[in-house]
Amino acid sequence: MIDQIIAILIASTLLFYAYFYHNAYRREKKLRQILFRKNLTNAEEIERVIREKEKQYQDIYDTANSIIIRWSPDFRIHSVNPYAEEFFQIPKDQVEGKDLVIDLFRIQFEKSNEIKSLLWNIFHRPEQNIRQEFDVFVGPDDKRTVTWSNRILKNEFGYPYEVLSIGIDITNRKIAEENLMKSYERILDLYNNAPCGYHSLDKDNIVVSINDTELDWLGYSREEIVGNFRINDLLTPSSFEKFEQIIKSFPHENLTGVELEFIRKDKSTFFVSLNSIPTFDKNGNFVISKSTVFDITDRKIAEDKLNDYSQKIQLQNKRLQKAVEAAIKANQSKSVFFSKITHELRTPLHAVIGFSQILGKDPNLPEHLKGFVNSLYENGVHLLGMINDILDLSKIEAGKMTESREKFSLVQLWDTLFSMFSYRFAEKHILFELIHPETIKNQYFEADLQKIRQILVNLLGNALKFTNQGFVNMEVKIKQGLEPNIDLVSFIVKDTGIGIPKDQLHSIFEAFQQTEQGSSYQEGTGLGLSISHQLVDFLGGTIQVDSDTNQGSTFIFELPLLRIEEIPTQILQKSKIGPTNSKEVWQVTKVDDKEKEFVQTFLNSKENPFKNEILKMIKIQNFGQLLQLLGTIPYEDKGKTILLEKVKNKRYKFLIDLVQTSTS
Repeated sequence: MIDQIIAILIASTLLFYAYFYHNAYRREKKLRQILFRKNLTNAEEIERVIREKEKQYQDIYDTANSIIIRWSPDFRIHSVNPYAEEFFQIPKDQVEGKDLVIDLFRIQFEKSNEIKSLLWNIFHRPEQNIRQEFDVFVGPDDKRTVTWSNRILKNEFGYPYEVLSIGIDITNRKIAEENLMKSYERILDLYNNAPCGYHSLDKDNIVVSINDTELDWLGYSREEIVGNFRINDLLTPSSFEKFEQIIKSFPHENLTGVELEFIRKDKSTFFVSLNSIPTFDKNGNFVISKSTVFDITDRKIAEDKLNDYSQKIQLQNKRLQKAVEAAIKANQSKSVFFSKITHELRTPLHAVIGFSQILGKDPNLPEHLKGFVNSLYENGVHLLGMINDILDLSKIEAGKMTESREKFSLVQLWDTLFSMFSYRFAEKHILFELIHPETIKNQYFEADLQKIRQILVNLLGNALKFTNQGFVNMEVKIKQGLEPNIDLVSFIVKDTGIGIPKDQLHSIFEAFQQTEQGSSYQEGTGLGLSISHQLVDFLGGTIQVDSDTNQGSTFIFELPLLRIEEIPTQILQKSKIGPTNSKEVWQVTKVDDKEKEFVQTFLNSKENPFKNEILKMIKIQNFGQLLQLLGTIPYEDKGKTILLEKVKNKRYKFLIDLVQTSTS
């Protein structure tokens, strides 16, 4: 029985231990599984972090604004980043595995060993980041200076297997540094070799700097003066007293033009004019003064001599004044003479021009004489223009110019200019146009209309003469003046002609002056712009020009004009604006051919017995009598109506063409 109990106990004990170890084993197994899972999670986390770091590194490598190169100790390239590809202008697949110095830096073979020796030195230095600076080539000729930071990567045995080089292009910085150094040298050279002296004093009036020029004047070396001399050591006693009186206001006021007497090392003296300004620190405390010194010894001597000669000069001035008065009188006499003689010349010249016009329109004039008559007319008109210019200039110089005032509208002024120039521009196929015509509507003034028209005729005539293609336009701008009822009216004439060289603009308003381009046209006296300039001055205005060779010209003159509020009826009737550009004239010219047919039919009709009388009156330009004659013709005809309209509006070109075609 005891044996059985013992056996049961032993069995129970064995079962207990078996159960205990079984549970312990299960717990240990479970713990091992938990630890394994935990270690696995940590490994994945570490791997994830490594991947993120690698990605960050790659992003930096790809997007860096620096040159990054990985290369081996035998100078073979492992890789280059995109910035390096762009900088060296060569793709990485063409340089990886190639020689760093020859294939990437493009150093000539005979100089490559020098750079390789420089790079090899980094393997003998203990620091981690080794900095170097040398030149590389981008293309065959573009040399760039690059500063490098080199890091050596070693294996587990301590041997270098790769070098990481990061480069920054400092070419522009080097150039800037060189330019800065050159500027500093130039400034230093200017400071030392300036024709005037420079020195600086501290708050105790001790010389702290001085330039070579002033040292030469004084006869001292820089070491003798700087830090050792006060300003009073360089001044005569009387000048130092003067300096002490003046310095009381310094540094609150600058010193300007202070005349002092300096003492040289050899005890001789010289006079200077001193200008001085103070310099303050950031707290507003006086630090040093900076002074400019001019040697005025020669001037002082000259002043003494000038005092001796002053009486002689005054006597000479009186004589000169008398001579000037005599010259003015002589010039006025010349102007009066020109004024009278040109009046006498114009009268017979008008007769010559008139008769040449009549002869030129005579259908019976032989062909071989037409060229002579036309030359006579053109030269007569040219000569008349020159005489008129000289007469105008003579009046201005003789002081005979007077101002006549009349009321007018800007529309009336434009219509007159358009009727004078539109056909002439149309014949050259140049666009003549008024810019912003709405500006001149309902604008009425009282002024010397004849002189304003003459200025514009001169400017437009020049534009017509010197413009062969493109356009000539005119613009009027109006703004309120300083006084009531006074407007400042600007007239702008712009063309696309041959232009005026910049270096000749200053002389174009002088009498008898023409530019090189203008003189080549062999037309005119060179007085038109001079007269225009003097007329603008006479009317109280200003004139200016902007031009350049082959860029056209723009003339602008501005006049103060009296604005009128009560407009006379006859002016209102003339203030309806007509054509504003010569294209309308071109279109009218095209219409003229059809209108001529109607007029020819009217002239040749049996009901009209006055054909020869009509043509004769057109030839001699007796338009008043012609209108009366047409009024006596009883029947109505379209050709008659057209002819009446052309005569009333004085369409000279149409009428001349009509005479020529009717007698041919």
